[in-house]
Amino acid sequence: MATKTNGKSEVTTNGAIRGDVQIIPLKPLDQWRPLENVRSLLFLVVRESLDESAMRDSLNRLIRDHLPILGARIEFKKTDLKYCLPNSFPPAYSLFEWTSKTVDSSLEDTNLLPRGPQFDSALSFAPSNIPQMEKEWTPSSWPVERKYEQPNAPLLFVHITKYTNSTVVALNIPHCVSDQLGFASLISAWMSVLKGEAPPEFLELPLDALDGPKLSQKELRKKGTYRILSGREQATKFIPYISEFARFTKEIRRTLFFPTEIVDNLRQLCMDKLKARYGEQAATLSNADVITAILAKFAFLDRNPSKMVTLSTSLNMRGRHPALPADKPYLHNALSFAVARLPIAKTSLAEVAYQNRLAVNEELQLKNIERSLAVTKELYKRKYPLHVVEPSDLSYAITNWCGAWRDIDFGPAVVKTDDSNLTAGANVGAIPLVFGHSLQRNYPTRFNSQIMCKADGGYWCDFTTIPKTMAKVESLLKSDPKLQSL
Repeated sequence: MATKTNGKSEVTTNGAIRGDVQIIPLKPLDQWRPLENVRSLLFLVVRESLDESAMRDSLNRLIRDHLPILGARIEFKKTDLKYCLPNSFPPAYSLFEWTSKTVDSSLEDTNLLPRGPQFDSALSFAPSNIPQMEKEWTPSSWPVERKYEQPNAPLLFVHITKYTNSTVVALNIPHCVSDQLGFASLISAWMSVLKGEAPPEFLELPLDALDGPKLSQKELRKKGTYRILSGREQATKFIPYISEFARFTKEIRRTLFFPTEIVDNLRQLCMDKLKARYGEQAATLSNADVITAILAKFAFLDRNPSKMVTLSTSLNMRGRHPALPADKPYLHNALSFAVARLPIAKTSLAEVAYQNRLAVNEELQLKNIERSLAVTKELYKRKYPLHVVEPSDLSYAITNWCGAWRDIDFGPAVVKTDDSNLTAGANVGAIPLVFGHSLQRNYPTRFNSQIMCKADGGYWCDFTTIPKTMAKVESLLKSDPKLQSL
């Protein structure tokens, strides 16, 4: 990867020079399908007035002086993605696109988010879903996928929406540039520059550092894991979905809020049941396991009880692979996938959470992380789209972003003022609520959910299902708001 030293560009052995531009190939882990086309959108809701001018200036300095790769362009070269990074940025060069708008009301007046920090300690639906937030907080001209980009489009788009008491920072970047933890590291570095500090140096790795070992076809196709499907399996894996989409053409997308207190209580209840069944040696559940189980149970509520589901959870390799120490920010993608198979509709909440935890614990072993890296490279080589599923099953995929935002604080960007009208949200601080998505457009979203963030007393999730099932979920929340029956 290219870096800058004393104002001059250097090229590692991963790059080449074409005229005044460095050509840098992306790693396989950064460009499997459909990741190579997806643009990730984030909406960071800060209940403070932020200094737009200072933010824009510090982002410019971050890219010019510390992360020049964010000022690159991406091109297809044959079937691969390449960064095209100028050896130096001319003064008029567009490092990013920045837009903003001012709304003459408070954020609460828009009814996009709840008025209080919590929903009366009950599982609830937020007033708006992610597409509605996107419509409100992004320009209509933004490319929502890479295929919609204008020629020479910058990697990073920023849009600031300023309310009388809050600011929404919307960010748009290709998924092939970064996963969510990389995105968070970018934001932290941005805030460091705004404070006048040099951000920590981002880790760069050789092109093949995360390729994984060379595996046999048998190992690459190991059933019940994140794996390579055979050609026949690729062709037949869609069969279970044909009747699903023929019968249920519509789906509803909502934002779900899970209060921490309720999740904590459910976690303890699940652990008590598991210890009664498996003994004191039962693996310990996390809150993420419980929320994963709730979302999966909701998705298959009142569905075919015997239908097997491939439940997959994305895991981050930072701090778990020797090449990716936890204390080094890493911009790029570093994901593996834990897999459990079970008939979710007839399986208890405790057991769904437990099977997910066992799969996560298994996948976090280094040998299995290495295996996942090899599978991802093979997916990339074959140009297979990522879909973690056994051909006879339906699938359900969970992505948990919460860990990415633990250290994000927009405090350095807060406007310093004594005006009480502008500091009404000061008691909340500058820790953002984070919403968003990293999905292909115009595709069904009912078979995946995102746990987007933990903030304001609970967990915020992007959830989609068919109208019939959504009505069942709403009825369940009314009759059993603490989900004891699950």
